[in-house]
Amino acid sequence: MMRGSSVAELNLDDVLAEAIAAGGYPLPPTQREWVDAPAVGCELLVEDLQSAEAIHAYLSHAEATGDVAYIEHARQIAA
Repeated sequence: MMRGSSVAELNLDDVLAEAIAAGGYPLPPTQREWVDAPAVGCELLVEDLQSAEAIHAYLSHAEATGDVAYIEHARQIAA
């Protein structure tokens, strides 16, 4: 990494080396669960919630599922 510069160029080897040095890699099994979980197709990106209409649609979808945890999460996002 270029220290003292406003632009840093990192490659994958640099990032991995820093993670290993900091003790953050490899992740312990309890923290890998979410990484290893299969995608379900409903992953939400911040870019998807850039308007009031999108947030309302997300909350409506959550409420329609009846999933309490999903509804609570959607309400937190909408707040």
